[in-house]
Amino acid sequence: MNLLMTEMRRAMHRRAVRALIAIALVGCVMAGLISYLASAGKTVAQLRAGDGSPALVEHWWSAADHEGFLSVGMFFLFLGGFFGGATVAGAEWRAGTMTTVLTWEPRRLRLHSARVGSAAVLAFAISFGLQIVFLVSFLPSVILNGSSDGMDGWFLFDLAVVMVRTSAITAAAAVLAVSLATAARNTAFAIITLFTWLVVVEGLIRSLKPSLSGWLWGENVATSMTWSRLENVEVGHGPIVSAATLVVYLAVIAGGAAASFHRRDIAAAT
Repeated sequence: MNLLMTEMRRAMHRRAVRALIAIALVGCVMAGLISYLASAGKTVAQLRAGDGSPALVEHWWSAADHEGFLSVGMFFLFLGGFFGGATVAGAEWRAGTMTTVLTWEPRRLRLHSARVGSAAVLAFAISFGLQIVFLVSFLPSVILNGSSDGMDGWFLFDLAVVMVRTSAITAAAAVLAVSLATAARNTAFAIITLFTWLVVVEGLIRSLKPSLSGWLWGENVATSMTWSRLENVEVGHGPIVSAATLVVYLAVIAGGAAASFHRRDIAAAT
């Protein structure tokens, strides 16, 4: 536990991590300001007649439709978790301080587990906190221009469930990034690999072999986020199968990274 807390403190001292959090906070403030300005001078009926407004609490998230303004930040949180995890893991190799860290904690698997665990815990906590800030930023427009109708116990429960689910996926993104950056000893490799796979490789698979699209990262992440089957894919899975698929993929990649770190010649690598 001490090692886990130490890794969490070290991760939070990374300037890139702090910069990502600051950017997210600015985005939340801007979203709240836009919501207020867009809803000013309109009645609740006019807001309901439009495409949706965060000034109406009922539009924050709909468990029946699996959509709402909370979904706006899901993809950005996934990317933020990935960027943060890649930075935390890759910075150690870039700075050439891995041998120093291993002198302090020579048990490699224990160190790697603590690093992965700290990335997951921080990504989950930061994601959940940012979602709260994102929704709180809409309160001025709700109070002054909109309506809180529909905010009952079940609504808050559904809201909490989707926030926890989004935070868990953000944590998974951080674990994936740490694993890739550790295996390649490089932050850029993890980022380039993610985008190459999602944009190029999976795009080719969707075009050439649509029947395999249900097994791709993109489809399974989207299904797990919204917890609903995608309608625009030839072969789509339900949310439980998609979540299980992501867990298996992540376990394989994380296990390979742990094995690589355990057997690598660290002195030669740095």
